[in-house]
Amino acid sequence: MSKSRKPERTERPIPTARLSRTIKQRAGKPDATITTQDSIFVRGGKKPPVVRTRVERVERPGSTGEDYRVIVEVNGVRVDQRASPPPIRGEAVKIGRRRAPESSLARYLTAHVPDHLAVNLRPALKAERFTRIHREFTRGRKVPTTVFNPDQRMVFQDTAYPWCTTGLVETNRGAGSGVMIGPRHLLTVSHVIDWSAPAGFAADLVRFTPSYFDGTGPFGEAYGSHIYWYVQEDGDGFISGNEGLFDYAVVVLDRRMGEQTGWMGARGYNDDWDSLAAWSHIGYPSDLNSGQRPTFQGGFTVDGTDADAQEILHRADVFPGQSGGPVFGWWAGDVGPRVVAVQSWENGTDNGASGSMDMRDLVAQARTDFA
Repeated sequence: MSKSRKPERTERPIPTARLSRTIKQRAGKPDATITTQDSIFVRGGKKPPVVRTRVERVERPGSTGEDYRVIVEVNGVRVDQRASPPPIRGEAVKIGRRRAPESSLARYLTAHVPDHLAVNLRPALKAERFTRIHREFTRGRKVPTTVFNPDQRMVFQDTAYPWCTTGLVETNRGAGSGVMIGPRHLLTVSHVIDWSAPAGFAADLVRFTPSYFDGTGPFGEAYGSHIYWYVQEDGDGFISGNEGLFDYAVVVLDRRMGEQTGWMGARGYNDDWDSLAAWSHIGYPSDLNSGQRPTFQGGFTVDGTDADAQEILHRADVFPGQSGGPVFGWWAGDVGPRVVAVQSWENGTDNGASGSMDMRDLVAQARTDFA
């Protein structure tokens, strides 16, 4: 447990209702294209597999653009065994080790918006929602759930900034959510990471697909190569003790996909911001569309727990799968929003996110070590 450190006094985040008066939206570059990358892991023979590719036009009624299918044929694949991505090396960080003021860490904590991306203050492209797990609300009966009536989550497919900085995190434990927090840095939740890695490694497979939607990702995908953490969640299905205070990790990815997606900044939470309706959350809930489409909710309040390593309490609507998704706000003078916590747990009364000053420091260390 870290010693208490009172956060530096900073400007207050902008209330969601006033965002459009301070932050300007913009269109992206017309017809801009980027380079994406996907990976296929196969088990081969003594000779490397032979790869051929071809491209086919996709005809879809109602489509307003030019869609293509890129087909990759791999010859020489063994099917008697499975191939797996490499495990991840990492570093356990001592809690409260850093003491640098936020001003000196500015280059590692500010957001970035690539020139080719549009900027929307709310997701502009809504999508249909399909409820896959029903919740019953019966008068006089308490139902432990993370979703409070009325459900205010909005399903979207917008690929503008900052919505494209968030995406689906897949590991051997299952799926969660995450956000780009640097050029090759992913912020997610500790309890989705598979910490049972082979000897000499810290964690197993982490795959991140920003703007994941119905099995597709316009920015491609990336895999974890290094990881930083304070506390490894033990995988027992419960978030307890320090697990709730430090339920986050920073994953260094194997490519700089943030140059295509941009990234959010980070900031330690200040209790002066309690009850300010300035916060938003994005994640992939399993009860809607089976976790295949992202949801957004904005304009809710949070309540810090008056400690250095904080649990950020809130009553925004979340469900399993949204864990690791950012709780973020906007500040005047910044080009993009900053993350103050990631979604972690619920107890039937409140939802809890993990963050604050130590999270900020972990982001800064990962970005310092891996530019």
